[in-house]
Amino acid sequence: MIDTLIFIIDDSLLFFTVVILIYWFILALASHFKRTPYPKVKSKYRCAILIPEKNNFSNTISEETSYDLITYKDLPETVLSLNKEQYNLVILLSNVANDLSPQLIEKVFNAYDAGTKVIQLHSVIKDRKGFTKYIQAVREEINNNLFRVGNTQLGFSSNLYGANIAIDLAWLQNNLKTSKTNLERKLFKQNIYIDYLPDATVYCESMPVYPYRKRTGKLLSYLFPSLLERNWNFCNRIIQQILPSPSKLYTCICIWTLLMTGYDWMSSFKWWIILLGLSITYSLAIPDYLVKKKKRIKLLIWKR
Repeated sequence: MIDTLIFIIDDSLLFFTVVILIYWFILALASHFKRTPYPKVKSKYRCAILIPEKNNFSNTISEETSYDLITYKDLPETVLSLNKEQYNLVILLSNVANDLSPQLIEKVFNAYDAGTKVIQLHSVIKDRKGFTKYIQAVREEINNNLFRVGNTQLGFSSNLYGANIAIDLAWLQNNLKTSKTNLERKLFKQNIYIDYLPDATVYCESMPVYPYRKRTGKLLSYLFPSLLERNWNFCNRIIQQILPSPSKLYTCICIWTLLMTGYDWMSSFKWWIILLGLSITYSLAIPDYLVKKKKRIKLLIWKR
C-alpha cells in the first residue's frame, strides 16, 4: 500500500516537473535569440526619475536636459503632481538603486518612441562580493533571463518588479491610486505590453523586493476570464506566478532525488536526469559576467 502511494506521488511529481522543465528550457533558449534594437528616437521626450527618500543614489548619467531627478515620500501624490505637458514618462527607482548605466535614458526613449508604454529595466547588484550576494545575483539573473528576456523574445510581456521601471506618465496618473496599487496586475489585465531592456541597467545595493503579495487563489480567479479574452500575456504571467521559483524547484527536486535514491535506487535514475536538465537550463540563463573566467568552460553550456 505504502509502495503504491509513493510511486503514485513519484509519477505525479515527475510529470509536472518534466512539463516545467520543458517550459523553462524553451524560455532559456529563447533568451539567446538575437534581439532587434529599437530605432533611434525621432521626437524629443522628457522624463522624471523618481527616487525614494533616504536613497544613496549617485547620478552619473549625462543627458541632464532630458530628465529631472525627484525624491519622494508619497509616490501617488508625487506622480499626480507631475505636469503631463512637461514630462512624457516616469522612471520609478527602488530604494536600493545606486546608479544607472550610460545611455539608459536614450534606450528608454527609443523604446517609448516605438510605442512601448512600459519598460522593465535590468536590475543588477553592483557589489557582488561575498557568497550570499553572489548567489542572490545568480538567482535573480536566472529569473531575468527566463521570465523577462525569454518572455519578450517569445512575444509575451516581461514580468514586472514594480520598481526600476519606465512607464508612461498619463497611464500611471490614471491607475496609481495608492502606494499598494498592483501596477503589474493592472497592466496585464489591460493587456498592455511590458518590454524588458537588458542593456538598460540599474545598479543596486541589493535586489529590489517584489512589492506585491502573491495570492494564489486570487490569481487563479483571473485565469479563466483571461483565457476567454485571449489575453495570453496575463495567462502566461499567472502560470509563472503559480509555479515554484527556479531555486525552490531545484531544492525540492534535489531532496526528492536523494529520498528516492535511498528508497529505490533503480527508480531514481530519472530524477538524476531531471536534475541534469535543470542544471543545463539554469546554466543557459546565467550571463557571462557572473561566471569567473577560470570556471567559465565548466559552468557554461552555452556561450552568450
